[in-house]
Amino acid sequence: MEVGIERLAALVFIITGLSHIAAPRTWVRFFAILRAQGDVGGFLNAWVHIPLGLLILAFHPVWSGPGLLVTLIGCALTLKGTLYFVWPRLAAKSMSHVTEGRAWQFRIGGIASLLLGLAIGWIALSNHAP
Repeated sequence: MEVGIERLAALVFIITGLSHIAAPRTWVRFFAILRAQGDVGGFLNAWVHIPLGLLILAFHPVWSGPGLLVTLIGCALTLKGTLYFVWPRLAAKSMSHVTEGRAWQFRIGGIASLLLGLAIGWIALSNHAP
């Protein structure tokens, strides 16, 4: 089960990273729409993060070796989603930093996400031979 979760996480981070690199202004508009929804936007932002985090925590109980990275990412995503569900204004505050003038930051985040996805993919391939 762990290898499936690692593959899923790798694909999510790779695809999201590529999207951030290719369409940063669309991400700015996406978060502007969420921000305009106030507290409801905070809930929607939580739904972006918590599903993958919960899947990882439920099905990837790896607490040592390279696979620990995936488990820790699951913890972080679940924590972020939980905080945004409990305090949706925290998400709104975070989204207030997203502006057209800072769209380039999505490209940097996209590169980081892409590299993280590739690292997770390497973990999936190297630790779990078919």
